[in-house]
Amino acid sequence: MKKWMLMAAGTVLLGVIVIAFLLNPFIGSESISAQEAEQSVLELYGGELVGTSEVDNRFAVDFNKADGLYTAMVNKATGQVESMKLIEKKEPAAQLTEEQAGAAALKKVDGTLESVTYLKDNQQYEVKIKDEKNITTVLVAAATGEIGNITAEPIAKPDVKPEPEPDAAITQDEAIAIAKQTLDGEVQEAEFVQTEGGGYYLIEIENEESEREVTVQIHAIRGETLTVEWDD
Repeated sequence: MKKWMLMAAGTVLLGVIVIAFLLNPFIGSESISAQEAEQSVLELYGGELVGTSEVDNRFAVDFNKADGLYTAMVNKATGQVESMKLIEKKEPAAQLTEEQAGAAALKKVDGTLESVTYLKDNQQYEVKIKDEKNITTVLVAAATGEIGNITAEPIAKPDVKPEPEPDAAITQDEAIAIAKQTLDGEVQEAEFVQTEGGGYYLIEIENEESEREVTVQIHAIRGETLTVEWDD
């Protein structure tokens, strides 16, 4: 009976040892090799091996995956992966070209395409479209072409300054007084006309008593009567 119990206990102990060995193939060896650490990491996480270095009692296994560069720390004695962290994140490549992003924006906003700029941090295209009144900015997702925020800014109109009239030697009232020397009456119209020679005044006067009407041209600098035109 005792012999049978000893045999059963030995069998159980042997089974425990075998299971433990299968769960951790590195038990019984002093340390694993760098190649074994790399194989363990790649089988566990996949990716492409970059390099391996020793840090104290661990292997630091660097490997690339689609989204970035990772480092896994492997215990040299046990072969267990103790930690894994992302070292450098890769930005996904833009799937849309600048031309495609511009075309997508023009489907939403009418106008003329001014510029297309790729914003790496946001993974978007910034498209500027101009029309007669506004410059509109459209954000387009580089990966999907989805239209994001749309903002419009009115185009600033340049300040148009009126051309100053040249300094005249005589005022309009003075020109009227000179014109009334030709015909005294009621002023119907007084106009200043600018010319390279300094300009002139056109004074239109009507006299109701005589039923006469005249247009007198007065030089704005010299105050001379240039022409007299009667309206009979």
